[in-house]
Amino acid sequence: MNKISAVIITYNEEKNIARCIDSVRAVADEIVVADSFSTDR
Repeated sequence: MNKISAVIITYNEEKNIARCIDSVRAVADEIVVADSFSTDR
């Protein structure tokens, strides 16, 4: 069976990242988050 990787590119998404990760967790075998020099946490 094929595996699915999700790549999430973010910039100042502290308030939304948890919800975004939760939304792909059920379908992705791997989740990669790449931050673009955010100024939030």
